[in-house]
Amino acid sequence: ALPIYHPGCFRCVICNECLDGVPFTVDAENKIYCVRDYHKVVAPKCAACGLAILPSEGSDETIRVVSMDKDYHVECYHCEDCGMELNDEDGHRCYPIEDHLLCHSCHISHIEKGTLSPAAFPQHF
Repeated sequence: ALPIYHPGCFRCVICNECLDGVPFTVDAENKIYCVRDYHKVVAPKCAACGLAILPSEGSDETIRVVSMDKDYHVECYHCEDCGMELNDEDGHRCYPIEDHLLCHSCHISHIEKGTLSPAAFPQHF
């Protein structure tokens, strides 16, 4: 059971916002969070940019790409060489080399040049 709070003392453990009369959530340790901060704490982190993958404004649903057992923002899931957006459509699929995200043509280019070392990959963010 949750402890009893004065209305003014019922606050998010992260941002200290008063949660009296507003949506909140509680974790397994009975810590109280505003919904926004709870998502930040439990959200998967993007393997490309390192930031939390959060629901878009006004939504409870998180949209992400899962590839090679890693999570990505949809906008961060792109070829590291040419920047083309990657997805499951023909011509846009991911052909990774050593955990680097590549489109098909950049993948072939690296194989032909023999540039498979991580230093050969510029980072496009």
